[in-house]
Amino acid sequence: MTSFIQDFEKIPHLNIEGLYRDLGTVMVVAPHPDDESLGCGGIIAHLREQNAEVWVLFMTNGEASHQNSVTYPPKKLGSLRTREAEAACQILGVPKDHLLFLNAGDGKLKSYLQANSSILHKLTKLFQQKEIDTLFVPWRRDHHIDHLATSSLVRKAAGGLGLIIVEYPIWLWKKGTPEDWPKQNEILPFKLAIDSVKDKKHKAIMAHSSQTSTLIEDDPEGFILTEELLAPFLGNCEYFFFPSENKSAVTKTYFDELYAKDIDPWDFEKSAYEQEKYKNTLHAISQRKIKKALEIGCANGVFTALFAPHCKELIALELNESALENARKRCSQFSQCEFLQWDIAGGLPEGDFDAILLSEVGYYFQKDILHQIFKNIDRVLLPGGVFIMVHWTAYVRNYPLTGLQVHEIFEKNHSGTFKKVENQRYELYELVVWEKTEK
Repeated sequence: MTSFIQDFEKIPHLNIEGLYRDLGTVMVVAPHPDDESLGCGGIIAHLREQNAEVWVLFMTNGEASHQNSVTYPPKKLGSLRTREAEAACQILGVPKDHLLFLNAGDGKLKSYLQANSSILHKLTKLFQQKEIDTLFVPWRRDHHIDHLATSSLVRKAAGGLGLIIVEYPIWLWKKGTPEDWPKQNEILPFKLAIDSVKDKKHKAIMAHSSQTSTLIEDDPEGFILTEELLAPFLGNCEYFFFPSENKSAVTKTYFDELYAKDIDPWDFEKSAYEQEKYKNTLHAISQRKIKKALEIGCANGVFTALFAPHCKELIALELNESALENARKRCSQFSQCEFLQWDIAGGLPEGDFDAILLSEVGYYFQKDILHQIFKNIDRVLLPGGVFIMVHWTAYVRNYPLTGLQVHEIFEKNHSGTFKKVENQRYELYELVVWEKTEK
């Protein structure tokens, strides 16, 4: 396949615990009954276990899967597949009153693509009425005519509503051509671990018995999900393609509102994630003697207090004033620390630093500003000094970049003057240490 997705092991994970927060109210749009379980069964089950609101919209009843059957003519088969969809969604935790059936006609969705079609108006109204935040739709080049039409219909209907549209592959796995796979910068791929809900997903898939068994015996040419076709959907992960278009930078107001509600909004003090990250970050620099360090984004100083003993001098920057004041108090015993309220989008403090830490900050900026920040880091860091980057790699709705994008941007533009000395990828974050080469 001619795709930038070459190594599926390197695709970043979605954060299971934060799915409901990152996705909001979800609608899974399925061209036919069974697509919801195959492509999204795991994420639906996870979301429902978190009591998130999930709607499932079936574009067709799938009545054309066995066109030669006498015992199951289209109307009867459509009714059967509707009941199968209800049973599958019940297994996944979606109540019947959150299932919607458009009855648009199996194999006929393309005919609704013209402007002002009734289906387009109906979809737009549904998205607004149900107050949807995130839509899951088939991949835009998913081979099947109804999958392609569903993707186009949803995009047209959702235009201007500001919804997140996430794509899931079905036919791409087995019938996609090299040209069908995502191209560089076209999407942001993520995977979701579904080990804990895999049994639910499997049962939901098998609830579509008209598609997974020989229930319909009088149509040997009818569609059936063979063992080979099912294989991509029975593993430990589901794969999703998130939009890659630019989003606005995170503003100071965003942080002011967060800290006004909670002085430790990310649970820096007690979070197991934070504690592990602190330990691994310190380990990466523990063998170095640091004379003058710069910590960009010190928040309330939890990590600063751990970092300070490794530095003869440490300048810590933070945008939010209340967080900075808490950092000063927390680190009052460290005379080597200086705390500055600072917006790094406007530049960096002057000084010959031999260590600079950028942790959980880079993804708040748009690419052009991040490029300038990296140039400034290069300028104030001494040859032989280290630049440590640590960033969350899961999807966050409000951030213009992902952690991996931040790291990729630096590597693409600065690997000529820096050498990578350490790169650790964990489930939800990546730690990279660069050393500036001698000039």
